[in-house]
Order: sequence, then structure tokens, then C-alpha cells
Amino acid sequence: MSNINLEPLSDAPECCVRNVSLRATDDLQTKRDKLARVMVDEMYQFVGLLDASGMILEANRAALEAVGLRMDDVQGKPFWETRWWLVSPQTQALLRELIRRASEGEFVRCDFEIYGHATGEETIVVDFSLLPIKDQSGKVVFLLPEGRNITEKKRAEAEIARKNEELQASRELIRRQHDELQHLYDKIVAEQKVSERLLLNLLPYPIAERLKARHALLADSIPEVIADSFPEVTVLFADIVAFTRFSAGMSPERLVSVLDEIFSEFDTLADIRGLEKIKTIGDAYMAAAGLPEPAADHAARAAHMALDMTDALARFNHRRGYNLQMRIGINSGAVVAGVIGKHKFIYDLWGDAVNTASRMESHGVAGRVQVTDATRHRLGEPFVFEERGTIEAKGIGKLHTWFLSGRSDA
Repeated sequence: MSNINLEPLSDAPECCVRNVSLRATDDLQTKRDKLARVMVDEMYQFVGLLDASGMILEANRAALEAVGLRMDDVQGKPFWETRWWLVSPQTQALLRELIRRASEGEFVRCDFEIYGHATGEETIVVDFSLLPIKDQSGKVVFLLPEGRNITEKKRAEAEIARKNEELQASRELIRRQHDELQHLYDKIVAEQKVSERLLLNLLPYPIAERLKARHALLADSIPEVIADSFPEVTVLFADIVAFTRFSAGMSPERLVSVLDEIFSEFDTLADIRGLEKIKTIGDAYMAAAGLPEPAADHAARAAHMALDMTDALARFNHRRGYNLQMRIGINSGAVVAGVIGKHKFIYDLWGDAVNTASRMESHGVAGRVQVTDATRHRLGEPFVFEERGTIEAKGIGKLHTWFLSGRSDA
């Protein structure tokens, strides 16, 4: 009596057969075989056993009954030539390729459409896999095919896809109708938008919306003052050093062109970083973060803006062959913001925080960004600082300040 000892490896999905040694009697082995057969036949999925070349050795009852066959009909035959796989030559060719790969030790898996319903007259979709079984030497000796019927799942997925396509078509129809209505609406309000554009250029969007909502504005006056308090804001002042001397002898057109090129890029940076441009005065630029919409990261926004402005001016100098420098000052604190003017509106800021930010600029150093303790304490990574120390600020007194020198990730 030969001895067969089965020792499966722990690494799935491969099974290895080692040190064959069967010490049971023939009767006990027969009983075990019958129990194993019952267990396999009661499985709802299709299961079989192939040799390494793809010849059928075993198939469970579910697989056989699905195509109206008996074990004698398929045993010893090439797997790809059996009823399950006669859907198309392409299906058979793909199966043969998978068997080749599995016989080389690869676990393979894919979805297949096979015959598997109404005694082999109707197709189903199965989640199919081939598991290589190896002997002790690592040679593939058997292949374990398994197929799980996922037809209903695939039908449900197809139905969902169809519904999604219908929904997308409906959305597209609604979108086209909306576009047509929007086009008509745009024509109607074209003149209104032209008049609003100037207002939006002068004021922050939320403030302009508040003004537009007040019909009495059209009656030559604002019915009530628009003013708001903001406890947490960071204010930025920037000034081009010695710009008056630099621009001496320039034509008016050239002077305005230079400032427009620089400040237009600053405006773009303000939009990117989430700051509100307040105004320009000559060659000075003022912006604030945290208003008119509060922002918890107002200090970080202003710090990023200051470093970006420095880089932008460096790029401008490189393009134009200039050597302009800026002083930038930043401070954080509470401000009052509001609209002043009756016929010509301006949105402006007031408060000690504004005055201190202005002093940070005017008492700064060319090419550097100077910030107060109030701003420094609101900032961490990725910003890098150099302690400047205490300075005497006109109209304010002694201030402990820092230079914002860059970003650690830059």
C-alpha cells in the first residue's frame, strides 16, 4: 500500500503537495473519498480538477447539471472543448491561455461568459479562477478551476449603468435648456452687468452685493453706513523703494505701464492667496486677509502673499532689466472696515492694526518682509523667521519685530 502524506503550504492561492503518506485502510479512504465528493457536489459554485495540461479529472454536480452532462461525458477531455466553453472560439482560446499560465504556477482569475444554465442552452457570467496545485518539488501537477455565477450581479451593474446613462442624458438636456435660458437672460441683463462691473472693481464682492441690495442707492445716497468690525485680520503694506527717483524722467505712459505690470501681478497673487486688495497709493500697495469674509488662516495668507510678491518683483526685474526692491510690512489684529463716499465709493480699513502694519513697512528694510509679534505668533510651519529685535515706530513706540525670510519647503 503506498503512503501519501498531504502537507499544504500556507501561502495561498497556491497549494503544494508534500511527502505523500496514506496510512488509512482502503475502506477508510473510500469513506473519505465519498465524504469529499458529497461536500464538493453540494457546493453551489462550479468546481473541478484538471491535470497540468488542462484535461478534466473531476467536476462537481453543480457544474455538470448546469450543462446537462455526466462525469463520463467530460472526464479525460480538454477543458476548453467541453460544453461550458463553446460560446465562441475566442472564449476557448482565452481559456487555453489561462491554463498555460496556471500550469506555469500563476493563479489566474477573470470574468467569463460560458454555457451554464438550462442544461447548457443559455449562457451565464462567472467569476472564474484557476489555482495551480504543486507537488513537493514545486512542479504544478493539478489545476483547480472554480466558477461563481455572477450573472445577476452583472445584470444589476448593467442596469445601473443604463440608468446612469439615462440620467446623464436627462442632465445634458436640462443643461442645454439651461444654457439657452441663460443666453436669453444674459442678453436681457447685459446693460445691468456693465454698470455693475465698475462697482465690483471698486469694492469687494460681498460689500458690492450689500450696496446693490439697497434700492435707495439709486436715489443718490446710501441709506445707512456700511461698516463692520473684524477682530482677526492681517494687514499688508508694500512700497517700492526709491520709486520716485527711479521713475524720474519717465514718460507718464511708461510710469503707469510699469506700475500696472507690477500691481496687476500682485492683484493676481491676492486672488490666489485669498487676500482683499484695499488700495494703491502711488507706488504703495495695501491688502488684507480675513475680510470681508473672515478666515482662520489670515496670517498665513498674508505671509504667503508677501513672499510671492517678492518673487514676482524679482521676475519683473529679470524681464525688464531693473533692480527694484520693496519693503513689506505685516501686522495682525482687529480693524474696522467700511464704505465711504457718496458718489465715488471706496472700501477702507481703520484701526491700530492698520497703523502698525504701515509702520512695519515704513520702518522696514529694502528687500525684506517685516512682521510684528502679533503676526509671528499666528504663524508656524512652513514659514522661516529671523528675529530683528526692537524698533522704535513713529507714533506707536517700541515694537519687537521679525523678518519673514522664506518657507522651509521652498
